[in-house]
Amino acid sequence: MIIKSIHDLQNIKELLDDLPDFNYQEELTKKLDNKQDEFTYETFLEIILWKTNRYPKVNNDLIFKINKLRKEYDEALADDILIKLLEAKGFDLPMASTLLRFINPDQFQIIDQRVYRLLYGEELKIPFSKSKKINLYKEYIVYLKSVCDNYKIPFSQSDRILYLLDKHPKVNKNQKIKY
Repeated sequence: MIIKSIHDLQNIKELLDDLPDFNYQEELTKKLDNKQDEFTYETFLEIILWKTNRYPKVNNDLIFKINKLRKEYDEALADDILIKLLEAKGFDLPMASTLLRFINPDQFQIIDQRVYRLLYGEELKIPFSKSKKINLYKEYIVYLKSVCDNYKIPFSQSDRILYLLDKHPKVNKNQKIKY
């Protein structure tokens, strides 16, 4: 029998009694459910991140390190931050690289499907292994810097410039992007 609606269910009371507790994004759900003060822009962002299951879980130590890296670039610290971001809920390489780009655009850029394809002529395939993700990103940054030097593109704006270039009708008029 195909269930079309709740009215088609047999023994609904038993089914309801058998349901587990709702535990989706427990901490954030509890915070949003118990919100008594005014909604802010941050509240809207938290709700959106709740809905998309992308609410990041980062600790104050990581935030401290991020702010330290913003003040002074240190490769070892950058590596540590990238590792910790990739271990955190809500982050994979595209999101981690986006955060890094805003931390220090002179050292990092967003790894993006469009830009990657424009640089390498193939689709971006993010590996499962954390160490392979890190290697992919580091190699991407090195190659992106060399392309920027070669074509006199400011590295700090390269993710945006190359993204727009990929969207240019003379560059990709028939290309279909898979996200």
